[in-house]
Amino acid sequence: METKEFIPRMQQSLIEEKIKTSKLLLIQGPRKIGKKTLICAILDTENKPHSFFDCREKSTRKILEVTENFKEVKDDFIVLYEAQYLSNLGSLLEAVLMGKISATVIIICSYKPQIDEVLLEAIEQADLAINLFAPSFYESAQFFGLPNEEKLLEERLIYGSYPEVLADLEFAEVTLREIIDAAIFTNLRAGERINKGEKLMRMLQLLAFNVGNAVSYNDLSERCGLDNETVERYIDLLEDAFILIRLKPFFNGHRYELKKTNMIYFADNGVRNVLISNFNPTFLRNDMNELWKNYLVAERIKWLRMNGIHNDVYFWKTHTKQQMDFIELKEDKIFAYKTDWEKRKKVKFPKSFSEAYPTAKVSALNRSTYWSFLTNKK
Repeated sequence: METKEFIPRMQQSLIEEKIKTSKLLLIQGPRKIGKKTLICAILDTENKPHSFFDCREKSTRKILEVTENFKEVKDDFIVLYEAQYLSNLGSLLEAVLMGKISATVIIICSYKPQIDEVLLEAIEQADLAINLFAPSFYESAQFFGLPNEEKLLEERLIYGSYPEVLADLEFAEVTLREIIDAAIFTNLRAGERINKGEKLMRMLQLLAFNVGNAVSYNDLSERCGLDNETVERYIDLLEDAFILIRLKPFFNGHRYELKKTNMIYFADNGVRNVLISNFNPTFLRNDMNELWKNYLVAERIKWLRMNGIHNDVYFWKTHTKQQMDFIELKEDKIFAYKTDWEKRKKVKFPKSFSEAYPTAKVSALNRSTYWSFLTNKK
């Protein structure tokens, strides 16, 4: 069991600098990973009085959705927690950017805010959007030390990285189920409803059992009793809620390449494992390659988003079941990876991939080679 101490976040110094120089900051990431705790700790440490509004509360939304009321707040800092519930969030952000609100406004969202794409792009280009996730491999290794983090690897594969889960593994299953319920039934964007919760849970369980495999929406719809459009909508919603990660197929017109399926991963291994009700230790499991693959993909995506790196990511697979697990495009270069939990096993790369993409750099990701993959900023 780990310490309950607060793991320092690599974006903390960036946030501290931003609130000194900017009037707006957007913090996004999944629930229960410490976004509110970090922001409030920074403001308290800096002795910056602030008004805190929990936008999950209907009474709070009623006040804030009248923009003139918002302008009456006298504190120098305003924190809008779970701001995705505000129907007028876009207009509030525009008012801040246009200087109509004098306070520094910190927006905290556990769901990708549904605002005008041009406005969101402007916020991102101005470096006013920061992504926070459950502590990454890098952050945990910095805090515990790399040798200790290596010892904790199997715990990460089984329980994931949510701080509240790791603080009390005895209640990990209960906490993870609460996280799923909150994300699915109470944490979606304003106006979105899940009216087929039982079938959605069945869909998530199917995805959990098929981690690392290409899946089609048609197959999912038939097996969980939903139509294709609903399956795609639910996956979109859960991706925006930072629960799922979707990889699209990489193809360039070569023979047998898959073009219409997706690979769906979970942003946290613990969430995946609670869906299949399996917290067995690694020596009792027959899904170690799936756990390993999900961990690596989720951690790499987390690292890219935390560092504002916009590399395109894919998987590659053929109808003859040749596969590269993870493809990352960096400018005009292709980096392709195949994963394997076994440390000493020699990984075989698909000949058809090398023939189709001779300039691609191919690498194996096992327990001896994954460190640089999870922390490479290029």
